[in-house]
Parts: sequence; C-alpha cells; structure tokens
Amino acid sequence: MTTIPLSDIDDLVWQPGQLELDRSRILAFAQHVGCTNIDELGAAANEDPGWFWGCVADWLQLEWQSEPSGVFDQFDVPHRTKWFPGGALNITDNAVDRWIRAGRGNDTALSWELEDGSSGRWTFSQLSLEIDRVARGLIDAGIGFGDTVGIQLPMVREAAVAQLACAKIGAISVPIFSGFGTAAVIDRLRIAGAKAHVMSNGFHRRGREVAIPADLPTALADLGTLTTTIVVPLLAHTLPVDLPGPVHWDELGTGTTEEPVAAAECPTDHPMLIAFTSGTTGAPKGVVLGHAGFAVKAGSDAAFSFDIGPGDVSTWITDPGWIMSPIIVLGGLIAGSAVALYAGTPDWPDTDRIWNMVRELGVTMMGVSPTLIRSLMDKDTHPEVPIDTGQLRVLASSGEAWTPDAYEWLYSRVGGGHIPIINYSGGTEVSGAILSNTTAQPIHPCGFAGPLPGMGADIVDSDGRSLARGLGELALRQPSPGMPLTFWANPDRYYSTYWNRWDGTWYHGDWVEVDDNDIWYVRGRSDDTLKIAGKRLGPAEVESVVNGVDQVVESAAIGVPDDIKGEALVVFARVAEAKQGEHAELPATIAAEVGRQLGKPLTPKQVHIVDSLPRTRSGKILRRVIRAVYLGNPSGDTSSLDDPAALDLIRTLS
Repeated sequence: MTTIPLSDIDDLVWQPGQLELDRSRILAFAQHVGCTNIDELGAAANEDPGWFWGCVADWLQLEWQSEPSGVFDQFDVPHRTKWFPGGALNITDNAVDRWIRAGRGNDTALSWELEDGSSGRWTFSQLSLEIDRVARGLIDAGIGFGDTVGIQLPMVREAAVAQLACAKIGAISVPIFSGFGTAAVIDRLRIAGAKAHVMSNGFHRRGREVAIPADLPTALADLGTLTTTIVVPLLAHTLPVDLPGPVHWDELGTGTTEEPVAAAECPTDHPMLIAFTSGTTGAPKGVVLGHAGFAVKAGSDAAFSFDIGPGDVSTWITDPGWIMSPIIVLGGLIAGSAVALYAGTPDWPDTDRIWNMVRELGVTMMGVSPTLIRSLMDKDTHPEVPIDTGQLRVLASSGEAWTPDAYEWLYSRVGGGHIPIINYSGGTEVSGAILSNTTAQPIHPCGFAGPLPGMGADIVDSDGRSLARGLGELALRQPSPGMPLTFWANPDRYYSTYWNRWDGTWYHGDWVEVDDNDIWYVRGRSDDTLKIAGKRLGPAEVESVVNGVDQVVESAAIGVPDDIKGEALVVFARVAEAKQGEHAELPATIAAEVGRQLGKPLTPKQVHIVDSLPRTRSGKILRRVIRAVYLGNPSGDTSSLDDPAALDLIRTLS
C-alpha cells in the first residue's frame, strides 16, 4: 500500500498495494465474473443488473430453501420489483448454520465485551445452540411466523441472538434504539403491532446503573397487541414489575426439548425486520426488509466495501436500533466473518477503551461514526503516545459527513497513516451503502470512490436530469435487492417518499457533489430530516413532544452544525400570547422533556421562545428557511411566507 500524509496533499491519502489487491474480495468477484477492474464491474452492473445481482447471490454461496425462478420480476415498475421471485431463504440459516454444515462449527462466530470488562466468545456451533434455545422460547410464548417482536437492548450478545432467533422462526424483529424514551418506544411498537418485546432491566453507563424509564412498564401494558415481555437481566437487581407476560431471558426454551429448531421457510417477499427511520412529517416510517434482499445486499457490502470474510473479526460502534447493527452482524456473518460486539461507553474509563477492545478481541475491521471520533479527538491528551490497534487493517465510517480534522485524526492517530478509511453512505432504506470506498481503490480524504456496483446511482438536478459533475441530488436509476418490500402498514407512503418525485427514479434526499476527479462527497440532507450525532430523526417527532409542554402552541425543530455531534438539535417554540413573559424556565423544561421522551442523546442544544414561526399561506412551517436564517445563510425564495416578519427575531437568535 502507498500512504500519503494528509498535510501534504488534499486529493489522495491512501492507495492499495499488491497485498491489498491480492486480498480484495470485490476485485476477486470482478475477475470471477469476467471484469478486469471495479469500474468495468460497475458499468456492467448498470447495464445488466439482473446478471450482476444473480452473480452476487451465487458468489456469496447463499443456500436457498426453494430456488428462485429468476433474479427479479417487474423491474420496469421499480417500487413493485420482486427480487428472486419464487425463492425461499432463511437469513439465520445462511448467517450461522450454513457455516456449521461447511465444517466451520468450531470457528469463532461472535465475541463481546461489556463496559465492566467482562468478555466472551461463541463458536458458530455455540451461537446456533443459543439461537435455537431462544427460538424455542419464542415459540413457547406463542410467537410464530409473521409475528412482530420489538428488541430494545444495548449492543450485547442477547441483541444479536434475539434478532437471529426471530428470523429463524420467521418472526419479524423490530429493532429500537436503546436510548429512546418511552414515547418513542411505544410509537414504534404500536405501529408494528408488536406481539412481544425484548428489553433489559437497565444497563451500565460510565460505571453507573441506568434504569429503564419508570413509565415504560405501564405504557407497555397498555399496548393492546403485546402479550409477552422478555427481560434480559443486565443489572443485578430485580426485574421490572407490571410488565405484560414477563419472561426471564435465561428461562427461554429451557422447559422443552433441546432438539434443533428448523429454519422457517421464508419466501423472498417475507419480512425479516422492520427498521424505523424518520422523515420530515408524520409518524416514523417502518421500512420492511426481507430475508433474501437483506442477505444479498448486506452480505455483499460486508465483502465488497469492508473486505471481510473468513478469518476476519468485524465490529461497529453502534446501537442495535440503528441499521449498521444488522448490517455488521447479519452481513458480516453471511460473508463469513466473526463479529465482535462492544456494549458500553467508548471513552470510559478512558479514551483507550475501544482501542484496547479492538486489540484484545482481535478486530480486523472496525466501523465508527465521525461524531465518536470528534469526541475522542477532543480528549486526546497524549498525542505523542501511539495507539495500538493490534490486527486492525480496515477502518470504516458511516452516519454523517466528515470534518477534515476528525478524518485526519482517525487516519493518522488511529490508523497510523496506513489503514484505509472506508467511507460508507446509504441508509436503512437500501440495506446498506450507495456510495463507498473499497480497499482496492485509491482513497481521497472525506470522499467516496463512487457508487457501489449495482446501485444505479446518479447525481441529478431538481428536475431529475443527470449532471456530469458538481452539486446535486443523489438519485438511483434502478431498484436493488436491499430496498424495502414496503412500508409497514403504509405501502402508499413508500412510493410517495422515494419514487414519486421523479417517475421511476429513487429520490434519496442527500446532497452530493462529484468533483473533477470523479470523487463523490456527501454534503448533507436535502430535506428536513434531522441527523443528530448520526441518528436520523423526523422533526415531527421532536415537535410533538415540544407541543405537549404547557404554554407551547407550536414549534419547529432544525439541525445545526455541531463540532461534536456533527449536527445538534435546535428548537423554536411559540407560546400563547396571553402567557408571553412567563417563560423564563420554559427552554430548560422543553429540553428536559425532549431528552426524557426521546432519549438524552437527542436533548436540544438550544431552545428559543418566539412570537411566531415562518409558514406558508397554506400553513406549512418552513424549517428550511428557519435553518438558513438562523445560520446566517441566504433564505431563498420567501414569497410564499404568510408573515415575513417572523424571520426577524430568528435572525437575532443565532
């Protein structure tokens, strides 16, 4: 490999050497299908996506329960495209049991470390036994094919097992961010119609015990569909009372036969998980992802972007409620890699914590967010002391755009100036990446080598016309297997959200830029979706909490640049005229309530009390204009504003 200091050149930082090229899985795949390089592979995939994705499924050696009749159906109606029609595949069987049948039962499959320093590992055979135990427990509790199961846990081994067990019996997992407050949890469980919920009785953070919200048991009991609550005892004290149908995790499946659980036959249009993601209006979107599509996309991303497979140990510092968790757990296992989990604060008791974990668990590929790196960088009090990352050979990043200083710190301090950083950007809605680096291509700071083969990515203007270069909207000209089967309980919203803006073209909602060297950069969201510390959140979710606070009439939530989080939450709240001047404590009250209901990481950075909010004559609050004015940027066309004077106060608040 060739390394180039960031301080010397700003357009190239890393190039693969012969070792990386010889080891590259995406290059091996390209040559396997008759292409000489990745660019040629990308062109061939865009020309014939059916050929490409069929080759990917074959190369991953996925094992079908029923062979599909083809690669896709209804490709010309992209929001109705059926991938691998007529086929059946169980993702847990392919992630775990397939490797046992291949003779890898004694290889490490899953390792973990908790904040208290305890750690362990399971082989594929041991992991399979634990999955089957939990699967039997789910069946004993009346959970079966097509039932939905909430999972709200930290990044512990039980979170991975719960998801794999659900998938094995054909149940549908509903991962929920472990830091969400009661309102956010209940919203998602209600939309999903959850029949069971897997949760903990609390967790450890920075050496302290953190209990579940006091109002959560009662709220769960009020859910009409919920019949079973499975509690993982992460804290030593007693389990919560008043839960609906409480079951202790350790007692699952212990009173029945220990025979292996047969993997449910899952047609390719059968849901595997509901991943909630937030848009700019309305309730969270329940993105439904299927067994086969997720296996193909996440498995190929693991191999092609992260270059992992048998012999590797991969990890991502994330939460089971975000899409990177199933991508790294399911995708990594499908690619043949072992997976390492860390459940705890990355910088406690000191900033070496995660680097020690990486070294001790033998991690070869590690994923992080720019927010985490900015936080660790600011606490780097001994820059003269090298960071020992052991066998680590690949770094990866997702969730938000890089700032150059944080990128350089990760590359130079953590990577020692020789480990590639795989920028990885896409989303829940495509089960992985659209844009990515690879270990077989040169890497530019903060940028992407380009779209992954098979994604049909394009940069377009506001009318959906292709742009050769410059700044534009990220669009996809063709469907791909990882796209949603539908939106849960709202199929029309799937079409209107992604396929309706430009007929037959996917609208992703990201601003991207392609420079003169054909390097891609993500420049932020083109809609109002908030991305706080890499976590996507719809403004409507925040505003519904704010509007419930006494004295508040209406509100607007925006995201603003933040040195640590990447983007921080700012709220503007309008109060009733009769109560003007009575709100000295209101900003703190609002901030505390948002943090309580949605989770502390989403606590607003600032709360401003205003007389009015800028809105169109039809009543729509213009968050885009609020954000622009607050940041001192041009506000754009304000001719549709009902009261332009509403912007005057906002200008004074920045």
